[in-house]
Amino acid sequence: MSGSDVDLGFSMRMDENQPESEIPPHVFAIQPDSKGPKSIGILLILSALLLFGLAYGDISLHQAEDLSNEEVELILSTPNSQGDGTEDISVDQYQKFHDAARDSGGYAIRGYGLGLAGIMILFGGVMLLSLKGAGAKLAVGGGILGMASGISGSLLVKGAADANLIGVLLLTYEITTYLCGVCMAMCIGLAALPLINARARLALYPENKVQLKIDTEE
Repeated sequence: MSGSDVDLGFSMRMDENQPESEIPPHVFAIQPDSKGPKSIGILLILSALLLFGLAYGDISLHQAEDLSNEEVELILSTPNSQGDGTEDISVDQYQKFHDAARDSGGYAIRGYGLGLAGIMILFGGVMLLSLKGAGAKLAVGGGILGMASGISGSLLVKGAADANLIGVLLLTYEITTYLCGVCMAMCIGLAALPLINARARLALYPENKVQLKIDTEE
């Protein structure tokens, strides 16, 4: 028996009238993701609460004409303990720094700016919980406002510190400026994720899915 006569136990018939099998387009279609935007909405709400706390602290400092000696001593206890005693910051020095920071408007710019940014991010997070795409855009706008006001206000406070303080506190206020910029940049990136991710965009803008279906059928 030759190799061409081997019976494999099955036969295949080709029918020219048999329609070609097609994989339904919806199998590979991008499916909406509603959990992602809602999770980001919760994180944005928590971030807004943190911004409210920071804003409250700066606004309180802006409205306080003078700090009590007990408050100043508590603030200076840690930086003064890290030196050798020759460059300790006195209460009067810190009071002068506080007055200069208030007069520069640094506390006010950072405090009110972060407060307004927190409101925008809070409403944006709540809107994302309802799968409204405008919430992500509102939160991004709040993050940009928070970055601008936070960095500019921190630079003004740092300028007052450079003119009146010495030692470790100078580095502290410099690091605060960088941290404010980095944290707000992360907040902007987090708020922008639903606008970048394709599945999240379909959940926020269902009309895009309808248009995508029409284009696929065409």
